[in-house]
Parts: sequence; C-alpha cells; structure tokens
Amino acid sequence: MKKITSLLTVSLLFLTACGTEQAMSIEDQAAKYGMTVERYREEKAAAARMNMSWEEHVKMIQDDSGMNHDMH
Repeated sequence: MKKITSLLTVSLLFLTACGTEQAMSIEDQAAKYGMTVERYREEKAAAARMNMSWEEHVKMIQDDSGMNHDMH
C-alpha cells in the first residue's frame, strides 16, 4: 500500500510540473524565429494556405534565404 501511495504522489508531482509549463506567446514565437509579430502571422498564414506545417515552411524560407545570398 505504501508503494502505491508513493507512486501516486510521484505521478501527481510529475503531472503538476508538466501542467505548469505555459505555451509561448506569439511575441515569443516570433522572436524565436527572428521575425516581427506581423511577419510571423503572415508566414503562418502562408504555411496554412500551402498546406505545409510551420516547420516545413520555416525550412523552406531559410533555404530560399540562403540561396538568395549566394547569388549576390
């Protein structure tokens, strides 16, 4: 019985810790990718229009950006 109580306590503490992590704000997400909030929203909308995941879209933007720099 004591093992079950200990296991339950540890499980509850773990779930509580996981539940307190807040999602990033849109400002934080934009800053993470080095974008303004306006550009971040535009790029998210563009990804949705192209039926791409956000990660795929960011990779495409970065690849395109790299190619443009090589041409100059």
